Amino acid sequence: MYYVCLENNQITAILNYQPNTPNGVEVVNITSEQYDQIVNDTHFFNVTTKTVDALTNEQVIAKSTFNQNSVHREFLNSTDWKVLRHLREQSLGLPTSLTQQQFLELEQQRQTAADSITE
Repeated sequence: MYYVCLENNQITAILNYQPNTPNGVEVVNITSEQYDQIVNDTHFFNVTTKTVDALTNEQVIAKSTFNQNSVHREFLNSTDWKVLRHLREQSLGLPTSLTQQQFLELEQQRQTAADSITE
C-alpha cells in the first residue's frame, strides 16, 4: 500500500507508510501495482479524480523522448569542460590533457549525442 499526499491540489509526496499529516493534507491510498505504474511512467496520479490513470501512447512516447534527450544533453553538458580545457591549452601553447585522437573521439561522441536529440 502506498499513500499519495495532496495539499492545495498538488502532490506533495508518495510514501510507502501511512503518514501522520496535518490538517489540509489529504491522503489517498494506492496499490503497489499502481505505484509501480507511476514509477514506470505508464500511468499518473490524477489529482482531480484522485485516481491512477494510464498515459496515452503519445504521452508515453513524449516522456521517453524527453528522457532520452535528457541523457544526451547531460552528456554534452558534462563534457563541455573537456572541450574547453583542450581548446584553451592549445591556444596557450600548453601540452594538452587529451591527445588529438582522444579529442576527436570525444567530439565524435558529442556530435552523435547532439544528432540524437529530437524535438
